[in-house]
Amino acid sequence: MERINRADYTNRVIELLGKGEVIVLTGHRRAGKSCILENLSDILQKRGNIMFLDMENPENSKIKNFEDLNLWIKEHHINGTHNYLLIDEVQEIAEFEKTLRWWIKQDNVDIIVTGSNAMMLSSDIASTFAGRYFPVHIYSLSYKEFLVFHNLQHSQDALVAYLKWGGLPFLSNIPAQDIRTRTDYLCSIYDTIFVRDILCRKQIRNVAFIDNLARFVADSSGKLFSANSIAKFMKSKGISVSSNTISDYMNTLCATYMIDRVERYDIKGKKLFEQQEKYYFEELGIRNYLCRSMRQWDLEKVLENAVYIKLRMMGYIVYVGQLDGKEIDFVAKKGDETAYYQVSLQISNSETYEREFGNLKLIKDNFPKFVITMDPLASITNDDGIQVLSAGDFLLN
Repeated sequence: MERINRADYTNRVIELLGKGEVIVLTGHRRAGKSCILENLSDILQKRGNIMFLDMENPENSKIKNFEDLNLWIKEHHINGTHNYLLIDEVQEIAEFEKTLRWWIKQDNVDIIVTGSNAMMLSSDIASTFAGRYFPVHIYSLSYKEFLVFHNLQHSQDALVAYLKWGGLPFLSNIPAQDIRTRTDYLCSIYDTIFVRDILCRKQIRNVAFIDNLARFVADSSGKLFSANSIAKFMKSKGISVSSNTISDYMNTLCATYMIDRVERYDIKGKKLFEQQEKYYFEELGIRNYLCRSMRQWDLEKVLENAVYIKLRMMGYIVYVGQLDGKEIDFVAKKGDETAYYQVSLQISNSETYEREFGNLKLIKDNFPKFVITMDPLASITNDDGIQVLSAGDFLLN
């Protein structure tokens, strides 16, 4: 398959070059980190000397530790020009950070790496690089990229396909009608995350429970809950697990980049609540797979999840808004910029319309407010300053 340049990511990495920090491509498994690294190699070869090291290539198996890596870099480094060191699956090299910390301090050297989640969970990266790094988070394909990879034009059917199957790039190699193979692929990715990134890395013994917890989160995505409320739910099912254990397991699920924790934000008091959060998946297909059946996925929940992912791709910090007991789906912040979003599959129903618009109308500041919907009957473009956006247009642009 022809490699497609995901320019938003390669451009971001190029902006960070020359600042004396290791650039670490993070993200869940099979989101496309390795392909982005290869694209960067193609782009940067016009600027200087490329030192590309793919640790999944058996020919590089002799590079086992930081000393071997240092010798390899010395052999490939060229004085008098700019050198770009790109390492895929850097965790295969024992104590690699000792060598990278030294080389990043040298003139005319930039370093970009990717790593397996099993060895580089989000909580480990800061300590590994002693703070000398820039993370660039790689998500699965956006809807716009999904159309390119699958050679589709935007339509309601294409949008529903994206919401159902998600944005794992490899799925474009599996025919849309081959539901079994697509489902098996999603299963294999989840099993890899589950077995390698969670069980092996954290040495968790209660295998069935954390699997059920992941499935519970998938089915409850977009709902407020806490570790304590999950513990009570599990107790009602005859399973006794402490809220502290559940909290630890939830932190582990987040560390694999499989799910994100979204805190509640008091719009009036401009502060965060300490209890109850929402959780959203970074990959829609995995979320739908965990709901037990690709034929019974919940379109409205997934649309809300897709909007969350899009906001994060746009660089926003995202919260769940609370105002006088009413909920705003998303409060999106970036610097001094703030925007409010409600997400609803349909708004033509008067009760739904009143809930979605009424909650936004309670907010008295002048920041932009949006309702995002897939309702084909929605003809209102502005109501008291609130803009209605079609889900397809929002996810595309």
